[in-house]
Amino acid sequence: MTLQYVTNHLTASIQLPSSKSISHRILMINALCAEHFEIEHLSEANDTQLLIQLLNQIDHTTACQTIDCEDAGTPYRFLLSYLCLQEGKEFILTGNERLKERPIVHLVNALKLIGADIVYTEKEGFAPLRIRGKKLKGGIVEIDSHLSSQFVSSLCLIAPCLSEGLTITLKDTAVSVSYIHMTIEMMKEFAVQVQLMNDQMIIQPQPYLPKSFSVENDWSSATFFYAMAMLSSQIRLELDGLFETSLQGDSAIRFIAEDFGITSQFSNNKLIITRSSEIDEAISKEYNLNSYPDLAIPFIVACAWRYPKVCISGIQHLELKESKRITALTTELLKVGIKLHYQNDVLRFEKMKLAVPTEPVFFETYNDHRIAMALSMLTLAGFAVELDQTHCVRKSFPAFFHEIAKLGIK
Repeated sequence: MTLQYVTNHLTASIQLPSSKSISHRILMINALCAEHFEIEHLSEANDTQLLIQLLNQIDHTTACQTIDCEDAGTPYRFLLSYLCLQEGKEFILTGNERLKERPIVHLVNALKLIGADIVYTEKEGFAPLRIRGKKLKGGIVEIDSHLSSQFVSSLCLIAPCLSEGLTITLKDTAVSVSYIHMTIEMMKEFAVQVQLMNDQMIIQPQPYLPKSFSVENDWSSATFFYAMAMLSSQIRLELDGLFETSLQGDSAIRFIAEDFGITSQFSNNKLIITRSSEIDEAISKEYNLNSYPDLAIPFIVACAWRYPKVCISGIQHLELKESKRITALTTELLKVGIKLHYQNDVLRFEKMKLAVPTEPVFFETYNDHRIAMALSMLTLAGFAVELDQTHCVRKSFPAFFHEIAKLGIK
């Protein structure tokens, strides 16, 4: 696909997808609840639809089954804990080649501490896994959470269903803490109490109580439109279905964007984004995105092009995502004259003066939805952007290219 920006301002009403992260958590709570409940506005993203299919497969299986999570990291981690509770059933939990490269050892070790029966079938510390479900009592676990918050969320979700509950101690500084908070707040929505004490979470045995639930729209997807606003001068975007008080950590983008002259206003169930002032491109500030990994990629691309004096930290775990994201951006942004310097977990930019080429710039997406969407934004810098493939956006935002066409990106 080749993309080009054919207008000179951003004005449109954008239809965002439902939150993928909330959808995954509510599906797991529904599966763990004694009585299923109604869920409205579930995400249509590939990952969510796959999780629905896999939960249905698990529900109806009796013999040993292969549960293939493809490239879906969150379903893989959430299902790992869930499968350990499926008494009398046996599973092979696997995924594609990239998922097999993403470490799972810390979650496996924590589950083994409470008696889970898990065996690596290929490389130690990585998928695939053989899991024999059994009754788990619970107890006390320590977990290294510096690689993924989803290890902690996965344990939290099953904890109320364990006969002795679970006390979880975090050994290191957790990444993506906002997603752990999201998990805990959603558990509270279903009457599960979580006691927080410094680096500990104590969850007593207690039932999830069913209630109908509606999923809000996705702030992670909204971050791409904020980043586009950072690259543009004339802006008026309406984004629907976002809550001012949100469970989603990426809602922090509206506060970060204020540093770049962008104003957010909620009105009639819409969020209206406008530019209130022009900001000097020499703005120099450091942003720690440790809690906001899904915000990072569009923000990095916007800063790299228009605000190269900005530096970004707290992003070491981006190398463990759907692609090695820092490595990927280092390679691809060099094609438009931007050098990325990443050292001691601080990312800095060096922008070289290059003439905008007359031919499209060819980018690899690494089959990573956020890389594909972020590189598409470079059309706003005057480039014709050619992407090696675009189907990867179905992972989180299937209608992305339809929505940016409203902005004049054809």
